[in-house]
Amino acid sequence: MFGPDKIDLTDPSPYLALSYYSHIIIGIVGLVAALVAFAAAKGKTWHIRAGWTFVAAVAIVAASSFEMLANVFIPPLFMAVFTAIYAMAGALLALRKGTAAVRSAEVGLFVFELAGLFIFFSIALEAVRNGAIPAFGPVVIAIIPLILLGGDINWFLNGNNRNRLRLARHLNRMVWAFVVVLRAPLVELAAHGLPVPGPVIIVGPIALGIAMGAYFRWRYVRLQKPA
Repeated sequence: MFGPDKIDLTDPSPYLALSYYSHIIIGIVGLVAALVAFAAAKGKTWHIRAGWTFVAAVAIVAASSFEMLANVFIPPLFMAVFTAIYAMAGALLALRKGTAAVRSAEVGLFVFELAGLFIFFSIALEAVRNGAIPAFGPVVIAIIPLILLGGDINWFLNGNNRNRLRLARHLNRMVWAFVVVLRAPLVELAAHGLPVPGPVIIVGPIALGIAMGAYFRWRYVRLQKPA
């Protein structure tokens, strides 16, 4: 149940072919778009267009993932879908003024991710008790959601500094959305003999997210003047 869902590009079953192939193709498009958005000058045309392309790609990948989960429920994929939506939506809301509606939506996202974690752990702990998976497996999958939830708590506690913190939050959420989308195919490819050590596949994306967040904070956030 927790193992990689092995890729066979010639046979999408038990998934619908449209969902399966669009999931792969749009996912690649989204990753490329995210890289363009990260590299482009912030606020400029290329950054905005690439960013929205990434948002659209994640939305499509999430929709196809839900169809796939309806056929075969894979808990890590379920958690990845929840977290990608959560991170991306949080990134978009960070750019909005802190109206009551926006703050309510942010709290709603927080609850949304907590619900996803509850469902995930309710299945994962049973699998651990049955000896189906090692105890560290669910913890590794939950690291990114827990990082993001911790960021939410900091965001809620520092609501008075929204104008100063919103760029950092936007960048961090987009980085983690990118990492979540990137990690899924890495795990699948590793199952098919990708010559990369398991610990790198597990820890690498998390380290990448931390490094990217630190870099963008240094490059852009330190230059931001309080609004």
